[in-house]
Amino acid sequence: MRLPWINSEKPSHALRQLSARAWKKQKRGLKTNDSLSHISVVLVETQEGGNIGSTARAMKNMGLQHLKLVGPGEWFNEQCRRMAGKAIELVHAAQIYSSLDEALSGENVVIGTTSARKRKAKQRIHTPREIADLLRKYGKSHRVALVFGPERSGLTDLQLARCQHLVSIPSNLEHPVLNLSQAVLVLAYEIFSSGPTKSNGNLQLASDEEREQMFSDMQRVLLEIGFLNPRNPSHIMSSIRRFLGRADLTPRDVQILRGIMTQMEWYTAGRPAEIQNSKSQPADRLKLQITNSKSQTISESKTQKPKPRSVNKSKIQNPKIKT
Repeated sequence: MRLPWINSEKPSHALRQLSARAWKKQKRGLKTNDSLSHISVVLVETQEGGNIGSTARAMKNMGLQHLKLVGPGEWFNEQCRRMAGKAIELVHAAQIYSSLDEALSGENVVIGTTSARKRKAKQRIHTPREIADLLRKYGKSHRVALVFGPERSGLTDLQLARCQHLVSIPSNLEHPVLNLSQAVLVLAYEIFSSGPTKSNGNLQLASDEEREQMFSDMQRVLLEIGFLNPRNPSHIMSSIRRFLGRADLTPRDVQILRGIMTQMEWYTAGRPAEIQNSKSQPADRLKLQITNSKSQTISESKTQKPKPRSVNKSKIQNPKIKT
């Protein structure tokens, strides 16, 4: 078997042995380290250093390489180093962020984890195997973030709302809570065992940063026109995020939606009085618009004068006068 990066037609004996070992790994179903290089594990506000170390070990077991930490506690300690074992290089290479927005910048697909106790989200919740199949559809060309919440509370509702897909690991109802590293290992195993991921050049997804800018523009404009309740804008925005998250938006889709928001903002800028006078609930305004449109149609039909019928003069014959 000839290695693809070797230009020589006749590789040396050592290279032949290396090729044979690679072929045996492929035959046993093992993957090389770069097969899951597009996937990152994001730990949000993890407090125990041992959990971070054991998570790094679980990642290395399943071929995951990129670890991101958002607002961790005093984590880099002896327990972290001991639990990481031979995966200590993943701990040293971990990237630290102050916010989830920074950690997800540039990611195309965001998958949030939730426990069985916290299934209040209206979003569909996938199993780890379904997530593995989903990632095969997106392909290796898209960056994926697997987001895990704090040990005690998990991800908040707002953090779950910004995830495109949610996953929960089925477990025993009498003791459903998994350790953080156990959850990482189960999800990573399903992704690892689903088979090699190929690039999907036909699909180009928008990044998380592009989507968040779009949602920010959308919320601002919908507040300006009075569609969202200023006291609780997330009530409707979470639903908007949910159905747009399922749409696999491309960069062009995001540009079009942001363009619509810009046009709405420009149009309503010249009509501030009408907007200020319409502070009722969106459903009431919608009924009012329908009623007004119906009454306008009726009034227009009454005021319109009937058009005179045209007469074809060629068909009019001179009457015959009897003498």
